[in-house]
Amino acid sequence: MVVGIALTALLAACNSSGDVDTSQQGSDTAVNEAEDAVAKAAEPPVFEAPPSFDPSAAKGKKLWIIDLASSIPMIQTGDSATADALGLVGATVETHDGKGSVSEFALGVNQAIADKADAIALYAVDPRAVEGPLRKAHDAGIKIIAIQFDDPGAALPDYVDAQVTYCYSCAGETMANYIVSAEGGKSVGVELVTSTEVSNSAPLIKAFEATLKKGCPGCGLVKDDVPVASWQTDIPTQVNSTLNSHPDIKYVVPIYDGMALFAAPAIQTSGRDDVKLVTFNATESVMQALQDKKIVAADVGSPQAWQGWALADQFLRLMSDEAPLEDQGVDLRLFDESNVGDIDLSAPESEWYQVDFESVYKSAWGIN
Repeated sequence: MVVGIALTALLAACNSSGDVDTSQQGSDTAVNEAEDAVAKAAEPPVFEAPPSFDPSAAKGKKLWIIDLASSIPMIQTGDSATADALGLVGATVETHDGKGSVSEFALGVNQAIADKADAIALYAVDPRAVEGPLRKAHDAGIKIIAIQFDDPGAALPDYVDAQVTYCYSCAGETMANYIVSAEGGKSVGVELVTSTEVSNSAPLIKAFEATLKKGCPGCGLVKDDVPVASWQTDIPTQVNSTLNSHPDIKYVVPIYDGMALFAAPAIQTSGRDDVKLVTFNATESVMQALQDKKIVAADVGSPQAWQGWALADQFLRLMSDEAPLEDQGVDLRLFDESNVGDIDLSAPESEWYQVDFESVYKSAWGIN
């Protein structure tokens, strides 16, 4: 069974008309705003130090992470960073591969309960999809953390104690602003490849659509929704089909890099050398394609190692009877032709953002 809360009808590909109205150009004001937003998004983020506390009570504590799918590179990076960070204070991490399946998520939660976990974190999994097992865990005194669930400060279910996320709405806005800016408000066709079952997709999609409509009212939009379990098989077929039936499309926008891995080859084999790809997450292989100027035009980076340390910080606060932070301050950065040439892709992903978050967290924890 694939994850979804009242979304079953959306899991098949669903297309809007995608018609381009060349008579509707973006206003000069809207285009200028998009250009300014893109320039700002390309700058390194700023990280304000969180409140300090003593995390010594977390020594010997155990965090279980239930991954959406452990095969996704960005999830691997985040899990590894969390394990490294918690190792500094003597806490441990166990991970469970959810394989994009509700039954696997539930199995992982129940295994964590049996293992007497101190906290359970759900990585890009909607906690409402496994409410029963999570309530059981919460009633047993296990803290629940939602990772990549909605925007910072969003309302959480009553059995969820804390959240670690970044601004998905901002990612959607930035991807749309990039297209508006790159085209100068000119009307073009856009294919948005979504996965509505993923818990953080809704704010991203909503913001992308609103921003694109504002900056480019004549742009045509085709939406194709593909479940996580079918990315590898269905995305290439769907992208090829959509490009063949909509010759006005100039941008394919898979909302996650994990989807872009399958969309980019489909663009290449379609023979449509006029089509560019814009996506979100900034994993190494997609960044390499951007740097090599191969199909990828822009990638909004979500710093996974930074988020991994933010999860460690939130866990440590919960284990130390400290109030969790509403917003850990993990921020995004747009990579495009203006700055990707300055990035050393052989360096750790954490260095691409030019934020020394490790030192900031260590200082907050009293670790030299």
